[in-house]
Amino acid sequence: MNILSTRKVFIYAAISALLTLILACSHTPFSERYQPGADTVFLWRNEPIPLEPDWRYLDEAKVLVRGEIQDSILTPVDEVRSLIFVREGQEPPAILILSRVIKTSQVDIFRYLGGIKKDIEGYPYREAAYGLSSDSTDPEYGKYLEKIRAAGLTPAPEYRVRVLDRLPVNTTLVRIMELTPGKAHLTLPAYGKLYPQERRELFHHRPF
Repeated sequence: MNILSTRKVFIYAAISALLTLILACSHTPFSERYQPGADTVFLWRNEPIPLEPDWRYLDEAKVLVRGEIQDSILTPVDEVRSLIFVREGQEPPAILILSRVIKTSQVDIFRYLGGIKKDIEGYPYREAAYGLSSDSTDPEYGKYLEKIRAAGLTPAPEYRVRVLDRLPVNTTLVRIMELTPGKAHLTLPAYGKLYPQERRELFHHRPF
């Protein structure tokens, strides 16, 4: 490894460590983005996400997840903050998870989200469908199911998962996941597979 490559890795690690420390010191509850009785949630600036009245707010969750960068041994650690809702009067419960990713590094960016698009309040979201077992060992999805059980609810054995996601900018991810009891053939991929990333150039040539 040459000197320039070593320096890039060192700077990357230092920036990631600093931002992780800053995030750890932040105590602002993510749940403040939802107000009881509200029919809209704002996860990114003034972009609205409609909320049907039969969704009951349950809890918030914070999960650290590892991303994947093509042709790199470095794996960015991002923070997913989520609001968890359940549908009133349904057993086993349907689940709604509204998430925003907080990147702990300014060196990595998300790659373009291709696929089928759906309009939500004038903003384009990518739409896809998967399946998820309530016995999932995925660190992120398992955390949400753990919150459901902690509230005294019993998840369905299998869920159909509708995923709507959007990149307002290439460093910010907003995601809607609606889980409905039922089976699907395609398993919901882990965070790193769903959202591949790439490196920004650490050094830019200045124009003369």
